[in-house]
Amino acid sequence: MALDLESGVLLWRHGPSLRPCALLAGLVVALRIGPSPTLVVVVLDAETGEDRWASEPVDLPPWARCSLDDTRDFTLRTETDEDAVVIHWVARTWYGGGAAPSAQVLEESRREAHGTLRVDPAGPPVEVLPEAGAPPEPADVDAPSLVPPAAPSPQPAADVLDQSLVGDVRVELVLRSGSGAIVLRAMDPLTGTVKWEVELDHATTRRAPRLPP
Repeated sequence: MALDLESGVLLWRHGPSLRPCALLAGLVVALRIGPSPTLVVVVLDAETGEDRWASEPVDLPPWARCSLDDTRDFTLRTETDEDAVVIHWVARTWYGGGAAPSAQVLEESRREAHGTLRVDPAGPPVEVLPEAGAPPEPADVDAPSLVPPAAPSPQPAADVLDQSLVGDVRVELVLRSGSGAIVLRAMDPLTGTVKWEVELDHATTRRAPRLPP
């Protein structure tokens, strides 16, 4: 979804299973995440949400479990420069049994793979690069997010799942306790006044992913 930051008006909405990674040169670079262990780069027009192009699938190991948000099993890190977006991915598996396993079982159940994609938003193909250095650490999915220090950072209310500063607006992701609805709202960080709010999902039982920085 793309929203007007001042009014909250919906500008455009795209289909599900897309994970936005970067905004560059008026284009949104995203990954299509599906049930199969593949990544497809999708590039959208930032003003209209229209598809510009999509890459051929990039195969990951058959055991990889890709996800729309960072988890213990799958993590993304994105970097941008003047003309390209570089996406680092890491996939891991862990022992999932109930009984205490032997050291050998633990060792055999641990797998890790990582790779890097270089995306030129102007057009395909996507370049698969050799991974240099250590991969990113797995995300701590329970760690609280932080508002940048330059902004007032009061303790978030109990219903606020996450908050980020976007320009001079504090954007909060809120779970309504009564209805279970997920709401995105914009707040004046100085006065705490609500500028607008948009309901993203009528009801959910899953903890919503944190907002990107």
